[in-house]
Order: sequence, then structure tokens, then C-alpha cells
Amino acid sequence: MLGVLLVVGYVLIALAVGVSVFLKTLSWLAETDRAIFPLPLRSAMGWGILAFLVALTLEALALYPFWGTPTALLILALVVGPIEEGAKLIPFIAKKDESVLTRWHLTIKTALAFGFIEAVMYFILLVSMGNIIGALFRTIVIMFHVAWTAIALEEALKGSLAWGYLKAALIHSLYDAPLLLLYTSGALAGVVSLVSVVVLVYLHNSVDGAFEFAVSYARKAVARRNESDAEEYSEETPMENGETWENGERVENNEEENSWELTASP
Repeated sequence: MLGVLLVVGYVLIALAVGVSVFLKTLSWLAETDRAIFPLPLRSAMGWGILAFLVALTLEALALYPFWGTPTALLILALVVGPIEEGAKLIPFIAKKDESVLTRWHLTIKTALAFGFIEAVMYFILLVSMGNIIGALFRTIVIMFHVAWTAIALEEALKGSLAWGYLKAALIHSLYDAPLLLLYTSGALAGVVSLVSVVVLVYLHNSVDGAFEFAVSYARKAVARRNESDAEEYSEETPMENGETWENGERVENNEEENSWELTASP
């Protein structure tokens, strides 16, 4: 009974945290479109569908030997994080010919598409079962998916995609574990829910940092590119007063040049 009460408390906390994470992530998605470049959701929908199908297939294969038994839910609690977080990272790994910021943004929108597809599927299922509250709750999880992927990609931008993936996978599994374990062991679910509350707090406090790091990374990249372009321009473009730039320094140009020669330079 105590385990059940702990899980109920966890669900209420998850709901409150979910609303906050939803609003935070929604705001950051708009900010990343401004800081990096706009990337419509439809452009990542194909990757989202692929990620969803890959995750669904792998989960089905993992659960098949235990189908119809309580053990299946225990197995799902263990594999849901690693499988789904790995599936959402497919575009980041596959598009290695693109810049890291392009891959980051595409993967974030893939996570959004993944969460949207999953929410629609659960919404239809739960509504058909008469669970309207559960169906509405699933809409919050859309942004959880984006937040988990943002945490993974923060580490990728720092140079360790593997560590980011493991972190996101663990957070995701612990998020789902209390409800999944409730059907197999109420006592175990209660204990895990205490750990899951800590993970929820960590997630809530990490979302801003994950997106802020990406936006800062993008702005620094733009600044470096602009500085490089300015230096290249200054080295190649003569000045109107007879001066020119060489190696970033202004020097006098004593040779007379007519206006055609000045304007004809590319």
C-alpha cells in the first residue's frame, strides 16, 4: 500500500514538473530557431517516423519472449530509455556530413516529432479506454522527449555523445519505471519512485542549461565565422583612399589605380 501511495505522489510531482518542462522547452525551441536557423517540424517528421518505428521494433523484440507476463513490464522499464533515446539520435549520427549545429537542430526536431507521434498513439489508445486524464497527460511527455534529447546533445557538443546518450537513457528509464513496476511489485515501484523524483528535479533544472549551451555554442560559431569573413575581406579588398589591408594590417598603397580596377575586383 505504501508503494502505491509513493507512486501516486510521484505521478503528481511528474505532472507538475511536466508542465514546467513543457513550457520551458517550448520557449527554447523558439529561441533555437532564432539563434541557429528555422527548421520546420515537417522537415524532421520523416526522421521522427523512422526513429519511432525503430524504437517500436526493438521494444517488441525485447518484450516478445515475455509477452503476456508481468516480467514484460520489468523488461520494458529497463530497455525503454536506451532504445528510445538511441533511436532519436539516429539523424545526429547519420548526418555526419552536415555541421554539428545542423545535426543538433535536426535531432531536436526529430525528438519533437517522435514525441508527437507517440502522444497521438497513446491519446487514441487511452481515449478508447475512457482514460481522458491519461490521454491529456501524454501531451506533456512530448516535451520530455525533447528535453531528454537536449541533455544528450549537450554532452555531444562537449565532445561525448556516448555519455550524453547514457545520461538521457537513464533519466528516461527512471521516469517510466515507477508506473511500469507498479504492476509487478508495488514495494519496488515505491522505492524506485523516490529515485525518480530526484531524477525529475534534475531534469527540470537541466533543461535550461542544455538549451542555453547549444544557443551559446551557435552564437560563438556565428561570431567566429563573421570574424573569419571580415579578416578575409580585409586582406583582399583595397580601400578607397589608396590604402589596402594585408595580413589584417592597413598599409599604404603608393601605386595609382583607376576606378575600374578598384571596382572590378571580386
